[in-house]
Amino acid sequence: MDEDPVRTDLLIDAAEIDHLVRQGYLLHRRLMSPASVARLRECVRDLAAAEEGRPEAEWIAHDSIYLRGLLDKNAEFHELLRLEPVLRLARTLLGPQVWIDLEARMHYPGTAGIAVPWHNHIPVVPDPLPVFFCYPHQLHCLIYLDGVSSDEGALVVLPGSHTRTDLLIPLGDHSDRAGQVELFFEPGDAVTIHGSLWHRTAPSTADAKHRTLLLLGYVPSWIRKDAGGQGVPAREPLTAALARTGDAELRELLGEFHW
Repeated sequence: MDEDPVRTDLLIDAAEIDHLVRQGYLLHRRLMSPASVARLRECVRDLAAAEEGRPEAEWIAHDSIYLRGLLDKNAEFHELLRLEPVLRLARTLLGPQVWIDLEARMHYPGTAGIAVPWHNHIPVVPDPLPVFFCYPHQLHCLIYLDGVSSDEGALVVLPGSHTRTDLLIPLGDHSDRAGQVELFFEPGDAVTIHGSLWHRTAPSTADAKHRTLLLLGYVPSWIRKDAGGQGVPAREPLTAALARTGDAELRELLGEFHW
């Protein structure tokens, strides 16, 4: 029989936890070192160059590209599997067992009007609401590998909207909303959001530089992976070999689950 996983305590500021729970987001300034940021930025750019134009790619020329399955495509990203204090934060709020996914989004420089409309990542709002409905909870850490100024377009969040099951913003809506907050970033900064938090990006200007971010997702282990929307597949998935050689905690972070 497998032994229960052991978790050691790591102090997390109670005010930070409260802010994430109530507002749906938490900023992390200088989460990653300049050296790590530069290395991972280069990895994302290399992947983007390799996937641009492929039939499966989520790519719009001179606009943006979305890259999926990064943990399977380059071992450099594996350092993020145990990224603290974000991993501890996820385990504190979601439960001690989580699995991790990693994706990236990059907006190309020099194009005005690139913007992502209001959306959330797990839009599950049944109507009517079942009596014993279990609300889905995930945490997504957005790690910025490039700076975000007004030229690249702010990340705009709607605080508290992750608890608003009555809030439905029309598809493609870019309009301002009462109470919205604009966030700007330096390379290495990050923000953790609840997966149901409504957010968008403000439009870029013609002076925009690259806007590159990683999306590090934390999901309770008993929620199974979604097989859809995988984009360009990895040639040789690296996580399979990593799981074979890794310890029990690493296998858990890659999706193995034992109750």
